[in-house]
Amino acid sequence: MSQADVLVITALKEEYAAARDAGLRGFADNPGIAAWEDRDRKTPAPYIVGNYFAASGACMSVALARPTRMGGAAAGALASILVERLKPRCLAMCGVCAGDPTIVTLGDVVVAELAYAYDEGKRTEEGFEGDYRQIPLPDAWVRSAQDLSPADLPSYSKASENEAKLWLLECLHAKEDPRTHPARSRYFPGSTWSECISSLEKGGFLARHGAKLSLTQKGRLFVQQALYDDVNGPGQLPFEVVVGPMASGSAVIKDGRAWKQLKRCGVRTVVGLEMEAAMIATTAHRLGVANWVVTKGVMEYADLRKDDRYKGFAARASAEVLFKLLTLHIILAESAHAINAQTR
Repeated sequence: MSQADVLVITALKEEYAAARDAGLRGFADNPGIAAWEDRDRKTPAPYIVGNYFAASGACMSVALARPTRMGGAAAGALASILVERLKPRCLAMCGVCAGDPTIVTLGDVVVAELAYAYDEGKRTEEGFEGDYRQIPLPDAWVRSAQDLSPADLPSYSKASENEAKLWLLECLHAKEDPRTHPARSRYFPGSTWSECISSLEKGGFLARHGAKLSLTQKGRLFVQQALYDDVNGPGQLPFEVVVGPMASGSAVIKDGRAWKQLKRCGVRTVVGLEMEAAMIATTAHRLGVANWVVTKGVMEYADLRKDDRYKGFAARASAEVLFKLLTLHIILAESAHAINAQTR
C-alpha cells in the first residue's frame, strides 16, 4: 500500500528548501500543505511528509527528501530506497539546470519531455559513440506541461516598463541581440519595443548605429551597478514553462560548447542540461512507479557567464510548476475518477 502519493527528490539544500516552502505556500486558491512532518530522521534516508490540499478540498500526500550531495548516483540511491519504502504513485524532482540560450532564458522552467544520460556510451580513438536510453514522459503529462500557464504562480509577474528597460540593457551588456532573444515578446508586447528604444536613446543609455544598438558609457555603468546591487536575484519574472528533452551528465559544464555537442550526438532539440533527471526517470521505470516528472528552472547557460544570481528564483519557480502539475495529475485526476465511479 502506498504511504505517499508523490515522492519529490531534490539534489541541493536550496532546492529542498524551495520545494518545502512552495508546498506550504500553495498557489492561486489551492492552500497547499498546512505543515510538514519529519519521518525516519535517524535513518540514512530521512524525509518530510505532508498533505497537499487543492481548492476543491481534495488532497495528495507528498514526501520530500534530498541526498547529501548532488549528482545522479546520490539522487538515484535515495530515490530507490524511498520508492521501495513509500510505494509512491509518482516520482518527481524539481531544482535548477542549465538551459539552451537559443530556446529559453534565465528563470524559465524546463519540464523534461524525456530524460537521458548524455555521457553513456563508448569512447574510442575516433571519438565518443553515444548509447542513450531515453525515457519519455507520458503524453498526458507532456500535454499538461505544454498547456500549463505560470500566470497564477507566486513567482510569476508581467514585466514593468522599468524592468523591460533594464532587461534590454542587460542583453546588450551580455552581448546578446535583444531582437532575437527568446524572451523579447514577454518584455515588449505590441509597440512597446520601439517606444522603449527611443526612451533609452533620449536618456543617453544606448546609441543606434543603423540596425544595431550599443550601450553608451552611461548605460554600461547603469547596468554594472544594477547587477552589482542585485545580490539576491529576481523575486518575480515573466517566465515560461518549456517542454523538451533533458540531458543528464556527471559533471558541471561551463565551457559553452555543450549545446552543439549534444545536438551532434543525436538529440537536436535538447533544452535542459543537469545531473539527475535521467536517474530519476530510470528509477521510476525500473521500480515500476506509474508516473515520473522532472521540472528544472534555468539558472545559467552552461557557459562562461555562469553565476548564481538566478539560482534561488529558478529553484522556487521549478517547485511551483511541479506542484501545479501534480495538482492537475494526482489530485484532480483522482477526484475525477472518484466522481465517475459514483455515477456508474
